[in-house]
Amino acid sequence: MLFLANLIGRPVLGVAGETIGVLDDVIVRMGSGEYPPLSGLVVRDGRRRFFVPVSQLAQLDGVVQLSSSLVDLQPFRRRDGEVLLGRDVLDHQIIDVAGRRIVRVNDVQLALADGVYRVVGVDISPQALLRRLGPRALAGRIVGHQVIDWAAVQYLASAAPVQLRVSYDKLTRMHPADLARIVDALSYRESAEIVAALDDETAAETLEEVSDERLADLLEGMDRERAADILEEMTPSAAADILEEMDHEVADELLARMEAEEAADVQALLAYPEDRVGRVMTTDFVTAAASATVGETIAAIRALEEPPDPLLAVYVVSPVERDAEEQAEEEDAAAEAPPDAGVPDEGDRAGPDTAAPHVYLRGIVRLRSLILADPGTPLGALMETGVPSVHPDDPAERAARVLAEYNLLAVPVVDDDRHLIGIVTVDDALAVLLPEIWQRRGARAFG
Repeated sequence: MLFLANLIGRPVLGVAGETIGVLDDVIVRMGSGEYPPLSGLVVRDGRRRFFVPVSQLAQLDGVVQLSSSLVDLQPFRRRDGEVLLGRDVLDHQIIDVAGRRIVRVNDVQLALADGVYRVVGVDISPQALLRRLGPRALAGRIVGHQVIDWAAVQYLASAAPVQLRVSYDKLTRMHPADLARIVDALSYRESAEIVAALDDETAAETLEEVSDERLADLLEGMDRERAADILEEMTPSAAADILEEMDHEVADELLARMEAEEAADVQALLAYPEDRVGRVMTTDFVTAAASATVGETIAAIRALEEPPDPLLAVYVVSPVERDAEEQAEEEDAAAEAPPDAGVPDEGDRAGPDTAAPHVYLRGIVRLRSLILADPGTPLGALMETGVPSVHPDDPAERAARVLAEYNLLAVPVVDDDRHLIGIVTVDDALAVLLPEIWQRRGARAFG
């Protein structure tokens, strides 16, 4: 194996074996394939440091030898895109994507492939530190390696003092919760670097899991338009929580830059105290009339531009309040209707829609029942009535208790007039009961 620690400080020989200097560092260029190729050497001769292009490198394994004794002794000046392995990688932190962790680089592994020397891995083992101390440190010790393939790590561009074009596509393989832990653990500069490279949706999913302190710093430090775009992608409850923690002027500016519909959802939640049901509920759910058929309902859900996530049930509603006797008669009639009953008149049915104001909750149809039922069956024949609900001013813990007691995945939230205004999902409840794990309310456990 060829390791950087075994190369730094070695004599650099000319074509006739004469000493040109000692190897001070090795240069690679990022963005040139999965395994960065060496582009040159930094050689030191006394106080003088100069550049030797890789085209003059004849041998690196065992001895550092050049193919020519003629070198340019002009002082070395690094350029954008160049990474010095000794200075910018060794002893720096990088992300082990497969291991979902931050690791410290104790050595860098190189290899010759198709005539080109490349970086192929990093050694994070304690033994690598001994190797750097020299032969005396290794005497009588068992030396091993813990090498991570370079293709499985994410290098952070902020480690180098020059402009780099580094791809962060590898990070999209990680779960947002794992990426959030890394964002929390890194420095602010490194965290901002990662978030800046993510698309809005991935950034939102990640930041929903980040600690409040780090999240506020990141959002306040980025471009206002970008911050507003990320807030739009967050669940309204998560966006409301973080806006409440931010400077009021900044929060108001971000709300003003958000799309009107998303901003209205967030402002509605901000009207409730943090420990109330109204703050943790979501307004993203599907409603339909009892007369809508299963086939119509499924087709309408598929046609939605952004179906609710998670989609757990369809909430059966009516535009006007019915007395108990009228509701019972209609439900009995719907239950007795054959699966191939005629399609109701257009004015008597409503397809699924996102939550609408002033609709009265009549029951729910669980997703399982909807999928298994005959397409012609009216929702009224499938819906469960008497479903427990909570009030937006109830303590958030009450929603969690109702979910547990009735074995529900979501509980409806209704106001004093039994208008359906939101739902609390089981992941919202876990955020209340286990705040040390669900640091951000609205964590997407069903994503």
